[in-house]
Amino acid sequence: MNDKHLDVKNEVGETNLVCDVCVPRAKGYSVFFQDAHSMTLLLDYLKESSADEYKLINNTTVWLLEPVFFSFVDYAAVHLGEYGIEAVEAEVFNPAKNKNNKKPIHQFAKERETAWIDELISENRIITHYQPIIRMEENIPTIYGHEFLSRGLNKDESIIPPYKLFEAARVRNRVFSLDRACRLQSVRNAGIVKDKLIFINFIPTAIYVPEHCLASTFALIKELEVEPSQVVFEVVETDEVQNIDHLKSILSYYRKHGFKYALDDVGTGYNHVDKLELLDPDVVKLAIDYVNGVSKDKLKQEVALAVLQRSHAIGALALAEGVEHIDDYHFLKDMGYDLFQGYMFAKPLAVPMTDLELHSSLLQKS
Repeated sequence: MNDKHLDVKNEVGETNLVCDVCVPRAKGYSVFFQDAHSMTLLLDYLKESSADEYKLINNTTVWLLEPVFFSFVDYAAVHLGEYGIEAVEAEVFNPAKNKNNKKPIHQFAKERETAWIDELISENRIITHYQPIIRMEENIPTIYGHEFLSRGLNKDESIIPPYKLFEAARVRNRVFSLDRACRLQSVRNAGIVKDKLIFINFIPTAIYVPEHCLASTFALIKELEVEPSQVVFEVVETDEVQNIDHLKSILSYYRKHGFKYALDDVGTGYNHVDKLELLDPDVVKLAIDYVNGVSKDKLKQEVALAVLQRSHAIGALALAEGVEHIDDYHFLKDMGYDLFQGYMFAKPLAVPMTDLELHSSLLQKS
């Protein structure tokens, strides 16, 4: 992966190797025509464009900078008969690299519709919401930590939910840079929770080489004097990790530098119970699928017990996330779960909840 990195300045002014999807080069597309006649019509369209906005490859192929390409898609639909023209995302110095993946230009609507995510990332229009994680101490609920949850901001300051952010990032191949931007923004907001633990999500497939891809995150943590032992990096597996050794190397890198890590959504999807011994997390989060209704569902109870037992066997804390009903909370607490999170205690909030506010909230609900 080293050939995919550039030597650039990070947010705190230090030079690091940073993946080029975090600091992207100019985005463009190679456009392929069936015949040279259509290419002649294109040249007429491009006569007002500057030399760095396009590059002629041969008499049937041209490379276009993205804004020019998107404008050309509309032009082609009206004047050229777009169904005879294909394109593929490509870099100007290697325009034919992905030629086998080309598709008709009318199929690029999603890429154009989601281009806003690039601007959001570059302008860092990301905010953090906080959901408390609860622990019982002498039968009194106290805040053990907060999960830091990222949200996007439209220019009118309305909130963009995370699923929409990452859907757009996937279309634009910007999951890597969005994940990094969210991680850094969470670190910037770490001081607001004082001595509580900070749970920060990360997507493991968004990290190529830990010492390069996490360098700016670690540098910012050091600059802001956040204690590594206060930070819990939480594995969010939206895609299955094909190389489990690579994931282990990331987690080992975190632990070597004094950080903790958690495994999210255990019991469902890609995070099955058998991964616990293999990855050795500090915190294991039982998936919400097995929390809601667990007090009345035998199958969910079996999964919850298996996750609890395997977690404690490796010395990890067991956390039930998505707790909404008091019967489920009491059932899991009596079973032996250590930590709890969910709407029963608080929704994600723009300002972190305090212990005092937690007690007041629970009194009102009881």
